[in-house]
Amino acid sequence: MLNAQTLLDLLACHSTPGDEIEVRALLTQHWRAAGLRITSLGDYAIAATPLRRTPRKPVLLVTAHMDSPGFAVDRLPATGDRKNAAGLTRLGGAAFAGNRAAGVLKTRAGKVPVVIRKHRRRGDECDYACEPAAPLRCLPAELAHGDRVCFACQPVRTGDQIAAPFLDNRLGCWVLAELAPQIAAWKSRYRIVLGATACEEFGGFGASVLARHVQPDLVIVVDATYEAEEQNVRLGNGPVLTLSDASVLLPPARRDQVRAALAAAGVPLQTEVYNFSGTDARAFPHQGLACPVLPLLLATTGNHSPRETADLRDVDSLLAAIACLV
Repeated sequence: MLNAQTLLDLLACHSTPGDEIEVRALLTQHWRAAGLRITSLGDYAIAATPLRRTPRKPVLLVTAHMDSPGFAVDRLPATGDRKNAAGLTRLGGAAFAGNRAAGVLKTRAGKVPVVIRKHRRRGDECDYACEPAAPLRCLPAELAHGDRVCFACQPVRTGDQIAAPFLDNRLGCWVLAELAPQIAAWKSRYRIVLGATACEEFGGFGASVLARHVQPDLVIVVDATYEAEEQNVRLGNGPVLTLSDASVLLPPARRDQVRAALAAAGVPLQTEVYNFSGTDARAFPHQGLACPVLPLLLATTGNHSPRETADLRDVDSLLAAIACLV
């Protein structure tokens, strides 16, 4: 039974690329409560594994990233005039329809509501800024270069579906939290490691550090992907195995292996093929590792926007798929 409150707690976190401290703290809390041993890899990643000593086994890493696209302050208001807007640089592919979106500014003094504005320049180029939201009269005096802004989050659940920002990739982090109390009881030929990375949306630095540290024999990357009617990828039809994108290229034999294993266990599986975007999967071959990497993703709509939508039944199926492969 999924703990929906954990997902809500994760969605309440302010976690832009390079500032994942809130999600990191929440995952650490869940992993410690499950009795896992936690390793911190600087600002780039955390990893957890059961405490008990076991004979040497191949390592299976299940990983997800902690960050979601957001903004960093790049231009401060004029000195003494905090009513002016502060300029923003996008970190990752944050996007919204129209010219404004509700946001949250995080400074060293805390968080305040803001309005994120988009101004079109030439062609498709846009300039982003944030300004005070009512009832604020001005931006905080503590505002500093590099402070972060994310979308405001008010999740809406309708039946099995949830709509909120940050589902890419708080859904993956939720999976890591849900797996934590289970992995110690699994009987597997693998030693299971859970990993959470920083900066997937902006450079992928965290996954490279995690790959080098863990050096796994098999990797399952959990992330969000797109609903695609032309490929028959739909919300509610189970996890999505990426066969091709900018970060991975699975051979047909591997596809058939995974499909057969999940079919035998009665777990639904969708597949997708495209040649753009990507996940943390790219980090493992880039580190010279020969391990198979399986991106098992969750279909969403509105990716990287203030209103992403996912089907919670797919999370259940993804957990079953991971248990099957383990």
